Amino acid sequence: MEDNTSLLQVSKCLTNERLSQALTDWFQEDCQFTHWKYVSDTGKGDSYLSEVIRIRIFGKNLKDETKHVQVILKNIPKNECRRLTYRSHEFFKNEIIFYTEVLPALIKFQSTKTLKDPFDNYPRIFASYADGVNDYIILEDASLYDFGSALRQEGIDIEHCRITFKTFAKFHAMSFAMKDQEPEEFQRISNLVFETYYHERLWPWYQRFWARICGIAINAVETEYPNSKYVDKIKEFAVPERYQDMIKAACHTKETGVISHGDSWTNNFLYKYDGLKPIDTKMIDFQLTRCASPVLDVCFFIYACTSQELRLKHYEDLMKYYYDVLSSQIDEMGSDSTKVYSWEKFREEIKKYSYFGLAFSFESTPMIVLEPEDAPDMNALTGDKALNIDDFWQIGNFKTKEGRLREANNVVHCVDNGFI
Repeated sequence: MEDNTSLLQVSKCLTNERLSQALTDWFQEDCQFTHWKYVSDTGKGDSYLSEVIRIRIFGKNLKDETKHVQVILKNIPKNECRRLTYRSHEFFKNEIIFYTEVLPALIKFQSTKTLKDPFDNYPRIFASYADGVNDYIILEDASLYDFGSALRQEGIDIEHCRITFKTFAKFHAMSFAMKDQEPEEFQRISNLVFETYYHERLWPWYQRFWARICGIAINAVETEYPNSKYVDKIKEFAVPERYQDMIKAACHTKETGVISHGDSWTNNFLYKYDGLKPIDTKMIDFQLTRCASPVLDVCFFIYACTSQELRLKHYEDLMKYYYDVLSSQIDEMGSDSTKVYSWEKFREEIKKYSYFGLAFSFESTPMIVLEPEDAPDMNALTGDKALNIDDFWQIGNFKTKEGRLREANNVVHCVDNGFI
């Protein structure tokens, strides 16, 4: 990365001409790219599907004035084995479609409405490119506006939950209102995104790793709640056939489907604080975005990011808070929330699809509690062929009681609420 007059070492398609055009579009005046400066890297274990750095991109306008923008540059791994093993090209394609086609359509629809608190909880895109080998996506750096990450190893508190659920609700509400008022346009954009994780075509890719993470979940429950009904329930639930239920939830809930985030765990939210209190958040990493029930985002966040103590105190209040914001936004946009997505329908889907959040947490929880130094070295993959992800992502049983309880208590909550 010694040459700061070009970013071709990141992607051979990230040409100076494309950077000049991106600067011109960004500043709404003719600009020529001149150079870039490195700002910082990201921590080990923070990104599996991408390589990510923070940089500043500089240019000059026709008056010879210097212009610059600070960005997060996310590019597809240059390591071919890593790229193929993790199917990075599919995730990049899906996220770029979201940022360049789906999100602009939703925001355009929202802009025709008068809202007290519109959805603006995302970083703006600076540039993108996708061909499966040289992909990149460049986003404005939200840290410039004092947004930063919460600690992923710790369950977040009620204030973080409320601000996140408010953001979910505003995001999902755009889809419900557009689907009601502009059904053809919503159908068009919902057909653009595609399922990148739970689909029949992906079972051979995921099968062995699914068995691994199910075993980790069973071990956690057996260790922390031996000889209990929770052991029986998790053994009944954590089976290969459950992946088919994940497909049903991800791919066959179009009737109440919205454009959803798809990967709603702690790392994919940036928070702005007033002291220690979160007052705003931005959603990032839309690589798993799909059209599905909004409950999938809600229930995965619950089981990926919250503790059993928080759920026992606040679960019902959080569900009500999410729906109150959602219905209010839908109504403000001119649709009738009681018809497009009633409280009764939401509760019905919470009961019907919360298993999705539990099963997804089988993968996310071990990754969340993983210390950075224990994260696999992604560039240790060698060769030009895809490996089975289970051969490399060889995570084991939780090392600590806290880790085991994080997963086991997800099971307890689902069983006690009749979700599994």
